[in-house]
Amino acid sequence: MGNAIHWFRRDLRISDNSALQLAARRGDGVVGVFVIDDRWFPAHTGKMGAFQAQFWLESLRALSAELERHHVPLRIVRSSDPVKAVVDLAHKVGATLITFNKDYDPDQLAMDRRLERTAKTNGIEAVALKDAVIFEEFEVLTGTNSTYTVFSPYKRAWLAKFQPAHAAVSGPPRVSRRYPMVSDPVPAGESLGYPKVTLPVPIGEAGGAAMLEEFAKHRIGFYKKDRDYPALNGVSKLSSHLSAGTVSIRQCVRAAIAQGALRGCGGAEHWLSELIWREFYKMVIFHFPHTVRSAFQQRYDHLQWSSAENLVTAWKQARTGYPIVDAAMRQLQTTGLMHNRLRMIAAMFLTKDLDTDWRIGERHFMQALMDYDQASNVGGWQWSAGTGTDAAPYFRIMNPILQGQRYDPDGVFVKSMLPELSNVPAKFVHEPWMMPSELQREYRCIIGSDYPAPIVDHNEAREAAIKKFQM
Repeated sequence: MGNAIHWFRRDLRISDNSALQLAARRGDGVVGVFVIDDRWFPAHTGKMGAFQAQFWLESLRALSAELERHHVPLRIVRSSDPVKAVVDLAHKVGATLITFNKDYDPDQLAMDRRLERTAKTNGIEAVALKDAVIFEEFEVLTGTNSTYTVFSPYKRAWLAKFQPAHAAVSGPPRVSRRYPMVSDPVPAGESLGYPKVTLPVPIGEAGGAAMLEEFAKHRIGFYKKDRDYPALNGVSKLSSHLSAGTVSIRQCVRAAIAQGALRGCGGAEHWLSELIWREFYKMVIFHFPHTVRSAFQQRYDHLQWSSAENLVTAWKQARTGYPIVDAAMRQLQTTGLMHNRLRMIAAMFLTKDLDTDWRIGERHFMQALMDYDQASNVGGWQWSAGTGTDAAPYFRIMNPILQGQRYDPDGVFVKSMLPELSNVPAKFVHEPWMMPSELQREYRCIIGSDYPAPIVDHNEAREAAIKKFQM
């Protein structure tokens, strides 16, 4: 039969890995490969940030150890041309098969098509399998075989099509004969120019499995009620594992179903809905690849954004003067993560209050998020900007003061991220500039000194944004 290579990308696990299973079934020996793509990984590229790079590299190290136990050596190749690197390795190990799991982002799709062509001209079969989604690009379509562009009907069609077999989970691969090759050491992030950071969640397949089990057993029932409150432990925090593929979508859907997602159990049902949102955005970016760089609703392509550099910098540095926004950005700075409710608040503040092009925010999140996923990030930013599919209407603009008061009423989250506000009472914590000067002195929070004054007036910015979209 010949040997097989499995190219690891966003599937850093050995269990329930579709393409790895195929390589194990068809290959005499299996070699894994991970390409450190010079267009993404080195810190100077400004693409993958320190938190995501460290999460991936540490998870890759754990994966390598697991692969060793299953007779699969892992090669680590650094290259700016992953296609050439993988095909060259295939020649070196005498592989007649290259397997990989499908991705739906436009640039990755183009690379995968080039791999298939290059492999074929070299007499090597390259096979891509569905693995990152339950239903892919042509499996959930409208009655006229067109793409859904509104989430609610997509979700109904997804659920109508779903059968338990779609979430069947497989174990690790069975490889009888090890290819005689030593696994490569996984480099540390520092060798690629990244600073050392402390990761907020456990890494690797074992870490993802433990987190999924804990969430499903103890907290999923409260998910719908608690998910919007950043001070509560109300979300799964599995997004980084889903992004890196250290847990599979099937494992997550299976866990949601086991907790009653299809029987109307509120928390599990709502979490399953969020997993379907993730899939919806992947299908949107596949069918509408222009959305990576331009508005889904093309009538908004003409919009002119001020994108004032000083305001964007204040937003990035958590110095807007709006505590819920600044706490969200401080959380991103210090953990590489941001609570989902806060992502909407921070994104809408940048696009609507600061009149900034959503692509600037999307790129910043790409560089900062540990769980960066292009489809979800682009979809979320366009939703907040009002330019995307199923987007928030242009006139629905989140008030950062009211959002803070509603979802962090006592300021617990804000104070955990912004210690400069730790003495401010709940009455003023979301609008500290309203404190009289004597109270500012009493609570040791002088506005303009200890904490910035608001950089824009929200009400004025809201009116300007509405007029802009009406033009």
